[in-house]
Order: sequence, then C-alpha cells, then structure tokens
Amino acid sequence: MRIRPAVQADHSLLVQLEQRCFSGDRISERSFRRFLKGDANRLLVAEGDDGHLVGYGLLLRHRGTSLARLYSLAIAPEAQGQGLGYALLVALEAQAETDECRFIRLEVRTDNQGAIALYRRNGYRRVGERKGYYEDGAAALLMEKRLHPSHPRPKNLPYYPQSTPFTCGPAALMMAMHQRDARVPLNRQTELQLWREATTIYMTTGLGGTSPFGLALAARARGFEAEVWATHLQAPFLDSVRSTDKREIMSLVHHDFIEQCQQQQVPLRQQELTMAEIPSLRAEGWEILLLISTWRLNRNKAPHWVWLVGLDEDHAFLNDPDVDEDLDQSAFDNHFMPVFRHELDVMTRYGKGRYRAAVLIRKTLS
Repeated sequence: MRIRPAVQADHSLLVQLEQRCFSGDRISERSFRRFLKGDANRLLVAEGDDGHLVGYGLLLRHRGTSLARLYSLAIAPEAQGQGLGYALLVALEAQAETDECRFIRLEVRTDNQGAIALYRRNGYRRVGERKGYYEDGAAALLMEKRLHPSHPRPKNLPYYPQSTPFTCGPAALMMAMHQRDARVPLNRQTELQLWREATTIYMTTGLGGTSPFGLALAARARGFEAEVWATHLQAPFLDSVRSTDKREIMSLVHHDFIEQCQQQQVPLRQQELTMAEIPSLRAEGWEILLLISTWRLNRNKAPHWVWLVGLDEDHAFLNDPDVDEDLDQSAFDNHFMPVFRHELDVMTRYGKGRYRAAVLIRKTLS
C-alpha cells in the first residue's frame, strides 16, 4: 500500500470509494471537489500495487486555530484488517503536526466499535456524545487527541451556538452567565431578549450587533458585576458606515449606553485588556468576553464576540458561538477552541484603529 496526497485526478475514484464504504452520510461529489481544492484541507489516499484506491483520510484545518478535525476515514471492504486505517491515521496526525495543529477532534458512530477501538488505541479520548447526529438518528461519540500537553478541558463547560448571524454577543454572554449561575437559561428566547437589550441597532452592514456597554448592562440587570475594558469610549465602527443616518443612530444608542453604565455604576476602563492581565482576572472570578475580528477565522472582517474559557502558556481557549456550516464546522469544533496566544492578540485588534473591547462579568455572593 502507498499513502500519498490526493490529486484532482482522484476525484471520481474517491466518490466510488465513498459509495462502497458508506450506506449513508456520504460525502458528495461536489464536496470532494471542494476538499481537493481547499488549501487548509489534508486529503490522503491509500492505493494498492495496481493503482486502485483502497482508502482515504480527510483532515480539515480550523482556520485561525491550532485545531484539526478528522472529518472522514474510509477503508475499502477488501482492504480492511490490514492496518491501513491505523497507517492513514498516523499519516494524518503527522500532517497535522507539520501544520502546527495541537488538537485533533472527530465524531464517530457509537455503534462503530472497530473505529472507536482504533482511535482509543491511538490516544483519542471520549469528551462527549451527540444524540441523533447521523442521518439514521444514530448518536456520535465525540473524541479528541492532544498532540502536545495543554490546558485540560473544564468539565461541564456550557456551549450555545448563536441562532442568528447577529447574536454572537448574547450567545457568548449567556454561556458566561450560565457558567457562574446555572439558573441562567441557554435558549433562544433569552438570546433574543439579550440582543434587544444590547443591540446597536445598526452595524457595519445589516442588523446591529451588540455593544460591549449594552452587554455589560444586560449582565448587570441579571445580578452580575460587570466591567467594560476598551481602548476608547467613543462609538466604535462609525468609520465603516457610509450612511449619515445610521452613524447618527449608532452614536445616539452608544451615548445612551454610556449614560446607563454610569447610572448603574458599571466601571468603564479606557484601557486595553492584555494577555498578561487575564490570569489574575480569571483567578478573581471574572468571565471574559472578547471582541475579535473574524478575518483570521473565515476571511470575513466582521466584529464578533467570543467567550474566553481557558489559557495556558501557548493557547487561549475560546467558546465561539458562530458555527460556520459553509466551512464544514460543527459545534464540537467551536467548543473549547484552541487559538495560539499570538493569533488571539491579533484577532482582538479590530479595524484600522485597532480597537479593542472586552466585557468582564462575575457573580457576587449577594
């Protein structure tokens, strides 16, 4: 057997192999074509002495992070039992390390005992389960392998994916509040209510996102301490909006939020939150929401809220509420998502003015 990178000429052979290996949840012809073109994807094939493909493995790199996802591993029926699955898995892991990935995650059917045994032998551990994941209603076992030692995943870490394109802030805030007070619900009603309270009405395009000051007020109204750290206290993003009317409305809403923060005694710190300050703040019980630019994640320069859930010497770990299905992501990818600290330092500087904003919340004993 020979393992090599897939090429465009393998497309039809990969489709045929997929048909032979799986009865459902198959990768489509169109998707294989896209995976063959994607720079961040690693698609390896195994071929026999006669040149026929007898297996493949597909690894998807989560752009902007140190995370890879084992999307599919397939072995032709006649080639099973020869160690080919293990060989492909090892080759994919070597490629992941070359790409500076530190984690590999995967989903596998709970009734696929052979595959589960292979992954366990190779150092993957169970980190969760998702009911009804496959077309026929079968559940998926969620597994992860750390290619290097790192911060342990917190137990029972909540996750909520935003249900609209503009509610990343509410989704991130809900997760952070739920972590400190399990009575805070993780549902769409709460998500939309928080958006109504914290929205800027307009954003750079389309409906408004949520202001750091509005999010802090929403947390304060629910019994949390809250602070805002920002490079400045002027209305952000105005230079990205052409419409004079929209800029006026955004400014009006912004100044109203500032006045409410002052009335509610929400501290507004006109300073950047740096990596050096985060460990001590987390030790004091603060949960931290960060405003980032999504450019390094999806090549879309949009302001976006994430929740910082962990930190070690090399990585920051984020709960990112935006599950981008166009990039073949799942909620598993965005839950406890590892990002190199130097990457996050760049992500958290938005626009030409390198605007930085963070919302800190914590639950007091009272």
